[in-house]
Amino acid sequence: MGEATEDTTKVPSTPAPPTVAVIGCGPGGMFFLHAIEMRRRKMEEKGDLEGLASLPIVTCFERASVPGGVWRAKSTDGNPEQTDTTNMYEALWTNGPKEDIEFPDYTYDDHFHQPLPVYMPRQPLLDYMLCRVTRNCPHFFDAVRFNTNVTSVKWDEEKSKFVVATSNHETKEELTETFDKCIWAAGQNGKPSFPMSIKRLLKRGGFKGKCIHSSECEDFKTDVEGKRVVFIGDEYSAEDLALQAIKLGVEKVFICSRRGWGVATYTSAWPMKKVEACECMLPTEVIQDGRGLRLTEVYPDIETEEYEFANDRDTKDLLDIETVVFCTGYKPNLSMIEASMRPSFCNVPFETEEVLPENWTMTPNPSSEHLGHVLPSEELYTTYVDPLLYRNTLISNPNMMYLFSNAHYPLKDIDVMAWLCLSYITGDAKLPSAEEMQRRNKLDILEEMDDFISRADCDFCYFAAYDDFFDKKIIEEGKSWKDPNGEEYNLISMRLGARFMARSMQDGGYPEDIGNFTKLNEKGERMVQMDFLSGLGRCTLDPDSEDSKWRTFRDHDTNGFYSLQTGTPSVPLKDRWLDLDEKDCGVTDCAETVPPSIFDKKVSQLPSLDLKKDEEGPNLTDVSDLSSMDSREES
Repeated sequence: MGEATEDTTKVPSTPAPPTVAVIGCGPGGMFFLHAIEMRRRKMEEKGDLEGLASLPIVTCFERASVPGGVWRAKSTDGNPEQTDTTNMYEALWTNGPKEDIEFPDYTYDDHFHQPLPVYMPRQPLLDYMLCRVTRNCPHFFDAVRFNTNVTSVKWDEEKSKFVVATSNHETKEELTETFDKCIWAAGQNGKPSFPMSIKRLLKRGGFKGKCIHSSECEDFKTDVEGKRVVFIGDEYSAEDLALQAIKLGVEKVFICSRRGWGVATYTSAWPMKKVEACECMLPTEVIQDGRGLRLTEVYPDIETEEYEFANDRDTKDLLDIETVVFCTGYKPNLSMIEASMRPSFCNVPFETEEVLPENWTMTPNPSSEHLGHVLPSEELYTTYVDPLLYRNTLISNPNMMYLFSNAHYPLKDIDVMAWLCLSYITGDAKLPSAEEMQRRNKLDILEEMDDFISRADCDFCYFAAYDDFFDKKIIEEGKSWKDPNGEEYNLISMRLGARFMARSMQDGGYPEDIGNFTKLNEKGERMVQMDFLSGLGRCTLDPDSEDSKWRTFRDHDTNGFYSLQTGTPSVPLKDRWLDLDEKDCGVTDCAETVPPSIFDKKVSQLPSLDLKKDEEGPNLTDVSDLSSMDSREES
């Protein structure tokens, strides 16, 4: 017999799964970890050992002591000793329909076991999100290092790895580790944003009242009760805080804004007429020996493409002001990210000549006959496209991803983008070349520019023309463009955000189907319609009705609002919203019926939706197929 020889045949080795650092365990971080868990369970059920071996190994870093991010109220369920975190105030309620943020794998029926109102307080929804991720995985948060601040993220070109430095608040331990991928999920509400010109004006003018940001409302009752208050900014935080102030006994709220396009300005009535919207007016002088403010009208100057004050413009004096609240949004905290890898989150413009074809003209739309052809501005501040990103990935280094939302449906969109980022990491969704990413981004910008409301948001010259036209319409016809009959104007723009989200659902294999980028299906149309009805509930409030002393948009008719997952209809609040305790969800088994309204007509125009036919969701797809192809709060 021959001598035995060693078998030198090489067995193919399975590539090691990628390691991923996730910064933040708010909704973004939680949803990414949950997407992995959902995939893991599905693979285990199928016995897919190869798939299980390829799932990424994730370490999530959270500087707070608990998950939830900004959804945590520091006064009750956050850590009051941590002064560097941004949290919601205890009494916050949602401004959009809860149906927008219901998840297909864990429904409201699963969690609450009863019908709910259209709008919900912060705490029950936070509980819903936390139960969603832990109910099938009790050790879900084992992968999270709490009380750990990420101090630095750098890309090592030679090793093709991220070098991540961290510091633990409690143990004081400092570590430096390497990862294949990095996902920033620290939230767009990382730190308060202030218009510094107004802050300087108040300080130099000797304003004697109190100045706070909308994120600093732990003692809001003391700040507003029996007082005259000024809000700077007219978006969702101004709307919610104005209603909270009325509930807490404010004497008067004045809402000032630069553009006058925020949700608080198109609300047609406020309880007891305690809120006055000062559209297109900002403070220019401190008066009344430090106790009053003079507002001056601002206008969009096409020549400078800036908002300007003019000497011949209207002024308004607000006297006996005791509190100024800056409802001016937030800035994302990117301090830990290497400067070259920081996106602007759509706050840095595109040069128009670089993204629009020569002699570009807008596709005809409902406003074309009134505005004609408007030459675009030299710079465009787009809503859905960032100069450095392609669909949440860094163009210069796709190993770096940013988990955030630009859509009308923020929490649902973050969940969808978590699935898309995971698909990029596992290779189920293929990223194109950098050149192709830029080309596709330009196509998305064209989509924004062809939508007249989206274009007004990103093109200063078009906004000026649009605003001027509707100002004349108000004067000539005696009615506002915010009239509910403008359904056609609003639905077209709302569909754009939904179409972007539908595309990401398909490309990321998300377990829900609302259509595609070309056309929404019935479920997608219903989602958009409920968003429209939410806006309609604001602009149809009657200031002269008998119930105007207490009615808010949250007290409006619930017709047309129901779960897209189960079909469960929304129910009216058990009491007037103003009379509800801040921790009361507003639910009862036998709520009094609200009389029918304009909603009936709008809902009846829609086709019926058979929820039983809804499919589990599309298969994972290759994003190279373009056919299956994301608001800033401001003063």
